[in-house]
Amino acid sequence: MTLETKHRTRLITAGGVTLLVIAVLLAAAAILVSLAVQGFFDRSEEPPGEVLVSQSVLTEHRLGTAIQDGSLTAEETDYAAGDAHWSSERDNDAVRITVDYPADDASGAGCYRFTLPHPLNDRTPIERERLSHC
Repeated sequence: MTLETKHRTRLITAGGVTLLVIAVLLAAAAILVSLAVQGFFDRSEEPPGEVLVSQSVLTEHRLGTAIQDGSLTAEETDYAAGDAHWSSERDNDAVRITVDYPADDASGAGCYRFTLPHPLNDRTPIERERLSHC
């Protein structure tokens, strides 16, 4: 018996094809990650005042939820105002809540007054008004 070595006539073996596919997939993943990271840092900043408006809309919604039972407690108002300082005035016509939102980097401090006319219930319209100062 003679030992003959076979000469391979294939240029790329199955293992070579697998390595090539893995290399292409890694390169594609690297390109996608670099584009995603670049897009993340290129996004625009929030317009000044947008955070303040969002906070006031959230407060208005929370107040509307709180008055559905016909009353408004200090705890409910405190929850509605979040981190902001607030004060309230009550008379026979309405409850007026003034909320002084803390300053953030973009929009600065802001003040809103929420007027809730009597009777307090789930159909009470809430008037939200931006004030120049508290």
